[in-house]
Amino acid sequence: MIVNMDKKRLLDLDPWHFNEIMLTPEDLWYIFTTFDAAWIYEGEPDAKKPHAVYNGKCSSGYINCRKVLCHPNLCQLLAIQFVGMLKRMNWISRVDWVVGSAYGSITWSYEVARALNAQHAFVEKDPADSSQKKTVWRESIPSGSKILIAEEIVATPGAIDETSWSIRQSNPHVPDIYPFVSTLVHQQATEELFRGGKVVSLIQKLIKSWDPVSCPYCNVGSQRIRPERNWDKLVGSL
Repeated sequence: MIVNMDKKRLLDLDPWHFNEIMLTPEDLWYIFTTFDAAWIYEGEPDAKKPHAVYNGKCSSGYINCRKVLCHPNLCQLLAIQFVGMLKRMNWISRVDWVVGSAYGSITWSYEVARALNAQHAFVEKDPADSSQKKTVWRESIPSGSKILIAEEIVATPGAIDETSWSIRQSNPHVPDIYPFVSTLVHQQATEELFRGGKVVSLIQKLIKSWDPVSCPYCNVGSQRIRPERNWDKLVGSL
């Protein structure tokens, strides 16, 4: 539907035009690749083809949601698509609050809340925690409220666990949080269990990571490069 549109046409799209139209997986992935937000290593490990490294790990792919979500119409369009998917699949009924983790999912969770006509909030980094891994919740949620935690990208359950814990710790009653992980992008091939809860995503991709000593790309002499600093070199290797 939108494959082959250039950036200007994509940025001119009216998000609400797609309220009743479901984009295909190819459409969604096209948006990410067009805005240099996604890359997947293709083919067998090859010494002539570099691979990505970030957070100290070698990787078979790279996704940076911020490069897409920084464009308001695309962020809103994807949120509308996401909410439509949740409703069609009967994952949600009523949603009173949408909560994002600190700080990457704030913009995304806001647009999801807008598409649901729900109240929005987010957890904040705990200033007393030097590791910046713990979060705090500063809102009071009325008893009986239904809460959806919305993430922009999920590879491990850490951020979701921390967000859920912060909400529960700061409310005198037990908040009713939907028992699944909702995310724009899931860096796995299939919907898998996350400590008892399903992962529901608009985009799914299998992206593996390794320590350099066990990396199949390093083993054949492939160069490790940081995607943000060497995007043209990384994409040019495909």
